[in-house]
Amino acid sequence: MTAAGARGPVVLVDATMLDGGPGGAATRLAALGAALAARGDVQLVHLVRPGLDPLPGLRCEPFAGADTPLRRAFAGRRLDAALVRHGASLYAAAALPLPSVRAAPIALTVHDLRFLDAEEDVGLARRLWGRRRLRPNLARAAAVVAVSEHTAGELRRHAVCDAARVHVIPNAGSPLVRRVDDPAAIAALRRRLQWNARYVLAIGPLARHKRPLFLLEAVAAARALPGGADLGLVLAGRAEPAAAEAFARRARELGMESAVRLTGPLDDGQLSAALSGADALAVASACEGFSIPVVDGQRCDVPVVGVAAGALPEIVGEGGWLVPPGDARAAGAALVAAVTPGAERDRRLALARELAARWSWERSAERLAALWRELARAPRAG
Repeated sequence: MTAAGARGPVVLVDATMLDGGPGGAATRLAALGAALAARGDVQLVHLVRPGLDPLPGLRCEPFAGADTPLRRAFAGRRLDAALVRHGASLYAAAALPLPSVRAAPIALTVHDLRFLDAEEDVGLARRLWGRRRLRPNLARAAAVVAVSEHTAGELRRHAVCDAARVHVIPNAGSPLVRRVDDPAAIAALRRRLQWNARYVLAIGPLARHKRPLFLLEAVAAARALPGGADLGLVLAGRAEPAAAEAFARRARELGMESAVRLTGPLDDGQLSAALSGADALAVASACEGFSIPVVDGQRCDVPVVGVAAGALPEIVGEGGWLVPPGDARAAGAALVAAVTPGAERDRRLALARELAARWSWERSAERLAALWRELARAPRAG
């Protein structure tokens, strides 16, 4: 009897793209891993970079030489050996390109397809690979899991894989980010930031695809309007050097240096305090595949302002304010509306709480486990 016995199939989950920092992929793998472990109908082994522990509490195994796209592309034989060693019936990937794996079917999770968008800041090599090699590479996957209806629609629109192989299994909110009602915790965060006025929070890396310059311009526009003069901008996340330099330069040009704070990465407790103390959450990226921070904001009664692009209309819905991408004046006006108490703000916050309840890691784990069991039972082609 193999390891895929009474407790269900063994699934080898490739988590070697995780570098130990926060992010949507890390949150999804950790949350689904915990929910699947609690179910007990599949067995998971997570492959991680040697020396890292990005998924505490989950079963992990070091796996070297698959932490970049090029290395991943040539890791097929070693992955086959790992699949055989663990008696695994399925290889679950979350990054491209897919290696040539023969020992088990592949299930791929796709967060977004921004590298196919001509307006996104993506390297030429990656863009060319996406246009010429993505479809044949995705043909290796027995199933492609999209984290939102929007991402599934993009897969179909670009015709990079057969629609019948696309399954939507959505994200949810961060399991350990929750509303903080302790004034002392929020006061401690404000002392750390040296900021005593209202602020707009943005969560995620300071990187070009997150549109930090647009966030600056939006808050600057809000500060020029009645009711927004005291608003600041707090960015919680890692900073890419080039993006941070451009951000600082633009802040000086807008006269916003004293109204901006960069926190660097925050742990779940700190992020909970930062979110609970925020007067609004802003999401500027036009290529979000889901946006876990939006759900966190909705659950924490924080008004959300986002751009009407990517998956944000699907996730924010009528429970926030959506503005045209690139329209900083409209975003500034929406921020002022979001932070101004009143019946409309209360209505949207109440609806946001209802919308946030749509997402559940336990329900997603149930659907994912069912898909994985189906793939593990299916006869192999050839």
